[in-house]
Amino acid sequence: MEFQAVVMAGGKGSRMTDLTAGTPKGLLPIANLPMVYYPLHTLKSAGFEEVILVVTETYKQDFQKVLEMCDLKLKLDIVPIPDEEDWGTADSLRHIKDKIKTDVLVISCDLVTDLALHKLADIHRTYDSTVTCLMAPSPDPTGELPSPGTKKKKIERDFIGTDEKGYRLLFMASEADYEEKVSFRRSVLKRHPHMRIQTRLMDGHLYIMKKWVLDLLLSDRSISTLKGEFIPYLVRKQFSKPKPKDTDPENSMVHTEAESGGIKKDIYDYVKEDDLTSLVHEMSTWNDHRGDMDDCYHGNKIRCYTHIMNEGICIRANTLATFCEVNRMVPKHISTWGVDSRNIHPSATLESKSQVSPDSIVAEGVKVGERSGVKRSNIGKHCSIGEKVKITNSVIMNHVTISEGSTITGCVICEHGTIGARSELKDCLVGASHNIIDMSKHTNEVLVDMDRMMEF
Repeated sequence: MEFQAVVMAGGKGSRMTDLTAGTPKGLLPIANLPMVYYPLHTLKSAGFEEVILVVTETYKQDFQKVLEMCDLKLKLDIVPIPDEEDWGTADSLRHIKDKIKTDVLVISCDLVTDLALHKLADIHRTYDSTVTCLMAPSPDPTGELPSPGTKKKKIERDFIGTDEKGYRLLFMASEADYEEKVSFRRSVLKRHPHMRIQTRLMDGHLYIMKKWVLDLLLSDRSISTLKGEFIPYLVRKQFSKPKPKDTDPENSMVHTEAESGGIKKDIYDYVKEDDLTSLVHEMSTWNDHRGDMDDCYHGNKIRCYTHIMNEGICIRANTLATFCEVNRMVPKHISTWGVDSRNIHPSATLESKSQVSPDSIVAEGVKVGERSGVKRSNIGKHCSIGEKVKITNSVIMNHVTISEGSTITGCVICEHGTIGARSELKDCLVGASHNIIDMSKHTNEVLVDMDRMMEF
């Protein structure tokens, strides 16, 4: 087994708390399938037979039940993490350290992509990469999206620097880390004078890492996240020099003491390269660059690479906006993820003169009343839609009731929600089990039961 696959589904969905009150992010519906289904199917399509799935203790049984119904034919090792701990992805990796025996592929439960994973793996193998990351152009959501309040949130951007080929990852930082000026190390520019900086790339939260990288991560428990802390640290360390053996590297990020002598370890103490690989690098005439007589990779023992996915689907459903966008996008390509392309379940009941557009999905047990229309929307299981109801660009979760004459546009209505007769909702989020009275009109609002929110 070359790589072990780990799916991270233990996050609390901090950027979409109105949706995740009572439902874990990984089980939110995308085209009427749980979000976590999509990265699991991506792994299955690449040939993986076993996957470690990290979830919170509270929802372990929920994940088991839902995924059994998905029939993915994967051997899942579902590992719970404590509910009371606010763990990041790095913390979760440390928690499963005893299960990792080889290089590891880590993927977030909110990544929806049609990427063939061998493209990322080929880069990792070709350049003997320390860590290889998936990048893609940042999504540009179309149309109005439900959001709390009227103020637009500032877009979070990253500065991503690559070599002229677009493979070697030379610089990685968040815009929030800088005020006005961005500085670059001379050691980087000396080896790579042609660096391309991009600010419209999204980190896909899909990484392939060498086993020794996990050993390094174990040594410093102050590192909580992969994307925000650990990967940028590795990118910076590519061009550093090993610490002399007779000094104590006080400024090292690695804090664990070596077993002998109590001396703090340097990152290069963790780098492992077998004798055969070292001999190949020494004797090979192949080089990854031009213009000097430096060794292959400029002699760097730590190397970070990326695959930038410029074509295809690659989006993270980690905000309300992107959750809505991916629900609009996936139905058009649903067969990509091994799902029946029929958009209306055979058990659904559509009364006369009701219409459902081809880019909508209607789940089992749904009842659609006379002269009702569904366009570019996903309708969950056992929903009841009255007569003359118009639903456009919306996500309707399971067991929702929408009474006659209502108009729903650009909304997310969570499970067991009830919409009264002749109501008009535009760009709203309706929380789970929330009741909207007859003839209500709401625009750009979050409508939830605060008592229910406090329970979670």
